[in-house]
Amino acid sequence: MLQNISVRFDPVEDRLVLKLILKAAGQHSQEHWLHLTRRTCAHWRQDLQAMVDLSAQAPERLDPAAKRDISSGHHQAMASQAKMRSESILDGAPPVYAPLLVMKITCGRRRSDQRWVITFERRHLPALGLILSDQTMHALGRAVTRRIQAAAWALPPIPMESAPTGPAKEGGPWH
Repeated sequence: MLQNISVRFDPVEDRLVLKLILKAAGQHSQEHWLHLTRRTCAHWRQDLQAMVDLSAQAPERLDPAAKRDISSGHHQAMASQAKMRSESILDGAPPVYAPLLVMKITCGRRRSDQRWVITFERRHLPALGLILSDQTMHALGRAVTRRIQAAAWALPPIPMESAPTGPAKEGGPWH
């Protein structure tokens, strides 16, 4: 079971560092530290965007701009429901273990219960899989896109990144 996810940018390695704390029934918590390269993140954010779009369930008959607006609004609403806190980049403790390089990330959805599945293929180790609720998937998408933007990798923008990231201002379009 997933207990905690932390995402931060490591400027020395020019990579995102993902810390996962997982606990299996009757066992102690395990920390997994992962290094995500720019290339891996570029592909992953496209998959995260596809997951966000699928989650929004916008009708097919809508034009692309309307679908994008529905998806962005849905993403904002779902991500805001997850228990999430932001920390300064300098607040994170150094990795307990050297982060393992992620070679590939695969995303999907389980048919049995409609939960989101993200699998991290790690170098020299078995793949590490996460099963996420809608809120957790959206919160992870928000955290990853924020850290990618902080990394200033100049990746082409995706709709999820242009979604409002905070509460709407009074009198604004979201009220």
